[in-house]
Amino acid sequence: MQQNYQKTVEDAMTQLDKDYLRKMQAAYFSCGVKCCEDQSLSSSEVQRCIERCEAPINKAHSFMQNELTAFQNRLQQCSAECSNRARDSLKSDPTDEEVKKAQRQAFDCSKNCLESHLTKGLPALVDRLRSQLKKLKSDQCKIVQ
Repeated sequence: MQQNYQKTVEDAMTQLDKDYLRKMQAAYFSCGVKCCEDQSLSSSEVQRCIERCEAPINKAHSFMQNELTAFQNRLQQCSAECSNRARDSLKSDPTDEEVKKAQRQAFDCSKNCLESHLTKGLPALVDRLRSQLKKLKSDQCKIVQ
């Protein structure tokens, strides 16, 4: 279950990397080369030029990392809530059978969290990321030209 989750998220991030980030990275390097080749610029102007080229890709990486962290935090919170509910359902001196039942409930609840994240949360995350990356890529094109 955990491996399927990790692979699904990784596959989605890999696709975004191929569709957007690599192209943005290539544009960043191309832009940086133009900065360095411009003999009319001083050293500090070249540095500022390169920093302007770098800004969109840095924003893209930061945005992706923040969104992915928030996504994973929501899954952890959901799973923790499942564990808390199962724990709260136990009386002060539970039998082994009651403990096993609570563990099954926690597991099933966590499984539902995971499935919901994969079927609803991940597509929404990918849409948000794709939209933002498309905007950043467009902004980058304005800088590079």
